[in-house]
Amino acid sequence: MGTEYRFDGLDKWEKELAKAIEQQYPEEFRRLVTELALHLEGEVKGRTPVDTGHLRDNWHVGPLQKRGNEYYIEVYNNVEYAEPVEYGHRRGRSFVPGRHMMELSLIEVQSILPDYLRSWLDDFLANHEII
Repeated sequence: MGTEYRFDGLDKWEKELAKAIEQQYPEEFRRLVTELALHLEGEVKGRTPVDTGHLRDNWHVGPLQKRGNEYYIEVYNNVEYAEPVEYGHRRGRSFVPGRHMMELSLIEVQSILPDYLRSWLDDFLANHEII
């Protein structure tokens, strides 16, 4: 079970700044994206119900990959019952509601993202000469 997360709506200046950071400071850019993915992994683990701990222990962050002009990093769980636990499933004649651990975690990360990025960018600009 993986989720694609996309940052849209950047204006021209932000795109230029992102490009400069990516080209001039690729390791710091990769660290930022990886930190965000690890934060999401922590949130989703905390929301994952525990019976044996197998489902909670199998959340992972994949490697950062570049495809064309976009970067991808996957937070995933390959346990066969991860999806039914997330979305809900039938058990006999009844329906077991989903726990929505990934959905709720994404909402949480989205809510802190503007302040997180603002703080990161302030620190970054204070320590680097861009363009």
